[in-house]
Amino acid sequence: MATAPAPENFMARFGARLIDNGYPVMPIWPGTKKPGRYLCNAWADYPCWTRHCDRPTTVIEAETWAAWPEAAIGLACGGLVGIDIDVLDSNVAHQLERLARDMLGDTPLLRIGRAPKRLLVYRAEVPFSGPKRAPLEILAQGRQFVAFAIHPDTGRPYDWPEDSPLTVAFEDLPVVTEDSARAWLDAAIALLPPALRPATLVSQPAATPTTSPQRGTLAAVRSALAHLPNADLDYDSWVRVGMAVKGAVGEDGASLFSAWSALSAKDVPATTAKSWASFRPTIIGAGTLYHLALERGW
Repeated sequence: MATAPAPENFMARFGARLIDNGYPVMPIWPGTKKPGRYLCNAWADYPCWTRHCDRPTTVIEAETWAAWPEAAIGLACGGLVGIDIDVLDSNVAHQLERLARDMLGDTPLLRIGRAPKRLLVYRAEVPFSGPKRAPLEILAQGRQFVAFAIHPDTGRPYDWPEDSPLTVAFEDLPVVTEDSARAWLDAAIALLPPALRPATLVSQPAATPTTSPQRGTLAAVRSALAHLPNADLDYDSWVRVGMAVKGAVGEDGASLFSAWSALSAKDVPATTAKSWASFRPTIIGAGTLYHLALERGW
């Protein structure tokens, strides 16, 4: 009887080479797309993984992770930038890839997980926070993407059909800026068929803006949020809702915004918490939130 092949340990196989090439490596929980760590003979969440976005990976870290069973590899974003085209229409996916190469540079690194979805890899001139407008996303500061692993949907390894981070040094990648990445995103959204364009929450500004946040109650804010979609909401609308919640109830709204953000499959709790801490609403508040909810049947 044939013996089944041993499960692949991508970290043991590729981790050291990726570090030599200048990439910020981190462990991925096998069978998933999320960072993980191996504790007490079991895989678990890795809550502090975003530290790898801000510093190089050490050899000692890679050697430790290489001993973890079936350890997969992710690359932390900050200096690294991923252009994520999460589109299953082959013609559209290829068109958006060509647009990225024309506007951002002809990168040698193309990663395929579930084709025709694709991700292009670049280097940031200066680290920046990337927007999400599903099905398109700029994976930048505080984010990560899987580089070497078994894809949880296809059951096959992620593919680098051209070059890979094993053969191309980080410093040799084309450089992008926040402005150029956002310009690509705007142009790409315009090329998407209407059915694929991201959901957005559009609301007219109040006729007479106030000079302080519009206060509300926790119960009303919780009820209003229940009427606002957040499956594939665009980044600007996500920020607008967060600002409105904070303007309405202050720090008491942190858990509400966190739970609402978690409705998105691409939610990153650490990024949500960091964004919440940065919100400084001066006008937006309960009135904006209630208006958005009323437009959707509240």
